[in-house]
Amino acid sequence: MEQALAADNARLQKRIEQSARATQLADRAYNEQRGRCDWESIARDMDMPLIECLRLFDASLSTVPMRSLHNITDWSAEDLSTLKSFVTEHFSAATVNEWRLVGVYMNVEHNDCSMAYSICTFSRITPDLYKAITQHRNDGLKWKDIFEKYPIFGTLKLFYNAYYRSKESSGSKPKAPHIKWSDADTCKIKKLIHMYYKPGNRRELLIQAQKAFPNRSKGSICGRIGQTKDKVMVITNDDMDCVNKLVEVYGKDWERIGHEIDGTARRAQRIWSRHQERQNATLAWTDDELDILRKCIRDGVGMAEASRLIGTKSW
Repeated sequence: MEQALAADNARLQKRIEQSARATQLADRAYNEQRGRCDWESIARDMDMPLIECLRLFDASLSTVPMRSLHNITDWSAEDLSTLKSFVTEHFSAATVNEWRLVGVYMNVEHNDCSMAYSICTFSRITPDLYKAITQHRNDGLKWKDIFEKYPIFGTLKLFYNAYYRSKESSGSKPKAPHIKWSDADTCKIKKLIHMYYKPGNRRELLIQAQKAFPNRSKGSICGRIGQTKDKVMVITNDDMDCVNKLVEVYGKDWERIGHEIDGTARRAQRIWSRHQERQNATLAWTDDELDILRKCIRDGVGMAEASRLIGTKSW
């Protein structure tokens, strides 16, 4: 029994050390111009398969800034080509967890990777892409030059035909009147997100937003929440350092700290909790934490739930 526990401890300790090393190598291999890490070189340095290195990466301990590429027009031709090649080579039918690995590889939110790959694969013209292509045509660019910017349709002819099919379908639908969102409206949406957003459950947030904007459609409100949420929910190292200093001055007066950071008390508490997690993540594992982790592995508990049960370590 003692030998089995010792073997478990050795495996866990090795996994923790590998994760820390993979994350450190990723920070060093980050290419600011490309916006992502050179994972092939990391795999060579660790002498491990590329996919296993991606699994070991711990975003909570990394200094690599994740890119925001919500629209297909935000993606460069090189990124689209890399995304398509990587998914085709490693995943025949990617699951949610595998899309998360794709996100780590591309340094982009996995939902954005899935969206871009879908457009590349099924040759769809999105409204944003249609608008960008139309603007390029109005600026006098030739079809060949535009195609080089968005080489996602295989051939120039497919690209040209897809654009005009999209033009015909969009012309048959009357455009809804567009009401521009003001800076004040966006600030109000941010406040509502801080107060009511819960991961996996937007119902209460949507209800409160509809009350705050009775003259806007549900679709318009959902779209604005989606565009704003990722930016609002991101917690940077600067945010954590700022709140830590404010706690030293005001204690845990979250209302005061929330006002100082131009946010809410709930936002201040969330940043403080993330700061505590960051500190705890750098501490050595205790025997009790390792016991809980071993039990989670034996019971098949996922990493996110295991992190919650341990309470002092992120996954």
